[in-house]
Amino acid sequence: MASNFQLNPEDEARFRLAAIIESSEDAILSKNLDGIITSWNEAACRMFGYTEEEIVGHSILELIPEYLHEDEADILRKLKAGERINHYETVRLKKNGETIDVSLTISPVRNSENVIIGSSKIARNISDRKQLEQRLIQADKIATMGRMAATIAHEINNPLESVINLLYLARTSGELGSEARGYLLTAEAEIERVSHIARQTLGYYRDTGAPVEVYLHHVLTDILTVYHSKLENRHIVVKTIFDDRRPVMASRGELVQVFSNIISNSIDAMPEGGLLHIQIQEAANLEGGIEVLVRDQGAGIEQEHLTKVFEPFFTTKGNLGTGIGLWVTKQLVEKHGGRVALTSCTDTGMSGTSITLSLPVAKRLVH
Repeated sequence: MASNFQLNPEDEARFRLAAIIESSEDAILSKNLDGIITSWNEAACRMFGYTEEEIVGHSILELIPEYLHEDEADILRKLKAGERINHYETVRLKKNGETIDVSLTISPVRNSENVIIGSSKIARNISDRKQLEQRLIQADKIATMGRMAATIAHEINNPLESVINLLYLARTSGELGSEARGYLLTAEAEIERVSHIARQTLGYYRDTGAPVEVYLHHVLTDILTVYHSKLENRHIVVKTIFDDRRPVMASRGELVQVFSNIISNSIDAMPEGGLLHIQIQEAANLEGGIEVLVRDQGAGIEQEHLTKVFEPFFTTKGNLGTGIGLWVTKQLVEKHGGRVALTSCTDTGMSGTSITLSLPVAKRLVH
């Protein structure tokens, strides 16, 4: 026998609204004026990781990072004044501690007497959009830096060539000792490298010359000679173990840039001195390639920053860093078929950073 039961219009509207809330792709929740969560839909479970039973009756602050708790007081003040908050972009916490970017629409909830008794929130996960925006911002920065690099290369070319010519004349004047000539030769090579780096910065210019066979211990020995005074002034002791019996096939200028970036970072990390360990050895894990380890005793890098160190414009040096050194290093190493990895520790007595580079050896033709 068919049932003639029918909902009254008010109950039907209420059930329809409940069904819409439960089927929504956006998290929908409500809270009272004390910030206690009073309802929680299925999308909120998926977004934040809490079941309804776990979170209803708990403070909304459990979803908000501690550094944003003051913002919640401001939101409650606006709600009590009857204001609605539209598309407020902020950060929220998931059950597992992960942060997500959200867009919130918050509306006051009134009772039958038109008194505000709480609020409803609609939260949309915008993490993917934020990441895309960040990538676009970085791409724009890189393009801008590329254009700037071209300008720099053009503007400094002539004065650099003049300085190189003057150094050459001084070196060949015949009135200097062999040691002074050696210093002038090193200065000449460094200025040539400055010119090369200016063109190469951020990939605007790529070295189109053919790669050559390069012994890494030669490159590192030359770089340590250039940094000798700075290392000595910082009371940094350098320990080297060079055991590369085969060359790599690469641009020598690019390898100089790679290792200069790394050693410069290590020096900056040890303002009070310490040990700088540099080791070159045959790396069995890269088809017989060459592996270079550079390890310092600096302050180390916080764990939450380790995933960002190779990103362009990320720096832990504040105003002293550009944030492009390690990014350029990674680009150049991978260009030559190699790999680069970084580990770091900030624990007292054990702090320091280690960078490991692996490069394939030069393949020689067999006749």
